[in-house]
Amino acid sequence: MDETNKWLFQYHKKPDAAVRLICFHYAAGNASWFSTWEKYCGDDTELCAVQLPQRNRRRDEDMPDTIEELVEDFISDNQQLFDIPFIIFGHSMGAMIAYETAFRLKEKYGLDPELLVVSACGAPVYPEVQFTGQSILNASDDDIKQILNDYGQIESNLLDSQDFCDYYFPIVRSDFHVCEIYSRKPCAALDCGILVLRGSFDSKVSEEDCEAWKNYTSSECVIEKFVGGHFFPEDHTKEIVDLICEGIKSRKAVKNADR
Repeated sequence: MDETNKWLFQYHKKPDAAVRLICFHYAAGNASWFSTWEKYCGDDTELCAVQLPQRNRRRDEDMPDTIEELVEDFISDNQQLFDIPFIIFGHSMGAMIAYETAFRLKEKYGLDPELLVVSACGAPVYPEVQFTGQSILNASDDDIKQILNDYGQIESNLLDSQDFCDYYFPIVRSDFHVCEIYSRKPCAALDCGILVLRGSFDSKVSEEDCEAWKNYTSSECVIEKFVGGHFFPEDHTKEIVDLICEGIKSRKAVKNADR
């Protein structure tokens, strides 16, 4: 953990890194989800897992009202992350944040990631459909328990604990709400390649949702499917990190050949 930066749950700084992998976690999750990723990153890849407000050491901070505001704060506080080639990865809600980060960096600073990797999330056409299909702010506690059960990430015994629910449900409401109201962005807004990852049994994200990402870049968009549900990366971490690294190597080879 980087104690000097509230945003970064970063395991090993690598001054000689050739590329930086910036990762955003899923709704109501936290950056520790990426704790096993470091061991699969080579010496030339620096992992930066982003910790969002309202959880863990940022528990006393409110989640911003929109993804746009969140990303603006993140970029403003972390200009140093973009001083070397970088990849942006996001899972579920994190994919929306990852896309908005790439979009904002391109629009405001003229910066492009080497690759945008979006996992378990369809293109930002109608984001509310992918998540709850209802206003999370109006959902009852029982509704939230059902939503979490549908995603299958929280152990049922935790949902029986009132103390846990009192702590966790406000995070769920805040995170899902910013996803519901996320603004649609113009198609072909990016020039970087997009790698789309989907779990074969993920009922939240269809193949059609994934195909729509092809409209959001002028570059190549590749879709890869893994066996599993919405949280398939937990069973395929090494494969995913290897895929990302191989994607960067192949893109660099193409760039060099075009020179």
